This record gives sequence, C-alpha cells and structure tokens, in this order.
Amino acid sequence: MAVGKNKRLSKGGKRSQKRKVGDTMLGKEWYDVVAPSAFTVRQCAKTICNKSKGTALAADSLKGRIFEVCLGDLMSKGEENDDKVYKARNMRLKAEEVQGRSVLTNFYGMSMTTDALKVLFKKWVTLIEGHFECKTSDGYTLRLFAITFTRKSAEEQQQRNAHCQSSHVKKIRQKMGEIIMRTVTKSTLEKVVRNLQQEVMGKEINKACNSIYQLSDVNIRKVKVIKTPKADVARLLEAHGGQDGIPKSVEGGRQKMVAPVAEEADAAEAED
Repeated sequence: MAVGKNKRLSKGGKRSQKRKVGDTMLGKEWYDVVAPSAFTVRQCAKTICNKSKGTALAADSLKGRIFEVCLGDLMSKGEENDDKVYKARNMRLKAEEVQGRSVLTNFYGMSMTTDALKVLFKKWVTLIEGHFECKTSDGYTLRLFAITFTRKSAEEQQQRNAHCQSSHVKKIRQKMGEIIMRTVTKSTLEKVVRNLQQEVMGKEINKACNSIYQLSDVNIRKVKVIKTPKADVARLLEAHGGQDGIPKSVEGGRQKMVAPVAEEADAAEAED
C-alpha cells in the first residue's frame, strides 16, 4: 500500500503509545515491627505494605503477618553462655494490632536453628524426644517439643556406648512431661517466653532425670501456639508494657523533623 493512501498508517507503521510507569514505591509505606516487653530490643524489624485506598486499609493487610527473628537480635548482649543460647533460637512473632506506624506483635512460636540442632546429634548415645500440649494460665494453648541425649556416666566408663533401656526412656519422657506441664500451666505466656530465653525448663529436666540416667543437651527445640484466646487489645497492650511502653515509630527509617515554634523561628530570622 502506498504511503499517504491510508491516513491511519504513518511511514513507520502503527505505533502504540507507551504507558508511563510510575514509581511503585510511592504507593507504599513502612511500618515498625514492635516485639513484646519480654524482649529487650523492641523495634526489631520493618515491614512494608500498600497505602490505604478506599475500603482497602493498610492495617488489614498487616494483621496476621508472621515475622521470624533471631533471639540474639531481640536481646541485648550479655554473658557468653546466654549469647550462645540466643543465637541458636528463632522467635516467631504475629502482628495483631496497628497503632500509628507501629505494628504490635505477640509471641507465636519458637524453634532451634537447623545448624544448632544438627550439632547435637552424636553416635553411641540414645536420642529421647517428647511433645506435650498444655495451656497457660492466661488461655494460650502451646505444644512444646523437647529433645535430649544420654551420655556416659563417668570418664572412667569402659563401655563404648551410652545407650539406655526403653524403661529408662519412658521414665525420662514422663518426667519431661511433668516438669513442662507444671511450668507452663502455672505461668502466663510472657513468663513462658522468659523461661524459653534462659532455657529454664531444660535445666530442670536435666537435674530431675540425673537419678534415672545421665543426660546432656536437654533443650526445648520447638514451641507452637495452637490456640489463642479471643483477641483483646487491652491484653496485647499489657504484654507491651502499656501504652507508654510502646516505642515511638520512626517513619520511613528517618526521624521526622519537628517544625520550629513560631517564636523560635522569629528569633532565628532576627539573628540572621
């Protein structure tokens, strides 16, 4: 077809207009993830979501998010032994409420890191595991998984292995359940979290089971929150140390500049 015969066609053919693509980040905003008061470092992470538009609220998209944070990042530096325990555990926090630019979270689970768990396994010993479901005094149903290993009774032991009988395994597992059930049922969720940080239950199990068989590396390797009570903002604020205990959010990772007072501004102009 000759050029000029069809007015709809140009010399270079039919060209489609390119759609202008804007910056997608302009439609998003950052929020601070705030951990409960059981942890030392409160502002532990940041999360992003779309800005509120019409009936789609930003708070609705944030609620229910799960954040996995290393316990070492949630606790301040202390003794070496505590630091080793902290680095080997990951905490799961669930977003339950949004206030301003702060996302208030609550404890949702714990697990040992894969490398820390694999280091515990050895030859010539018996592995003993148990899982127990119990309810805290404030209505949270938890499932705790415990793990331990047998060890030689003394350095002078001539026998190469440290295997125990199945009757010993049953007694140790029963003692595990008794200590875990007693500790959890008499404590609130916040107290249970503090016990998990210091590995209190593992030390108690080791001490109680020494009369049955010598144990080593007694740990609560995983905790799951199976059921939670009805959502209550007042209870959540109590876990965060009250309204005043929530750290102030820093928008976009930068501190907002406070506008100068009128009198101060006039004084600055006069000096200039």
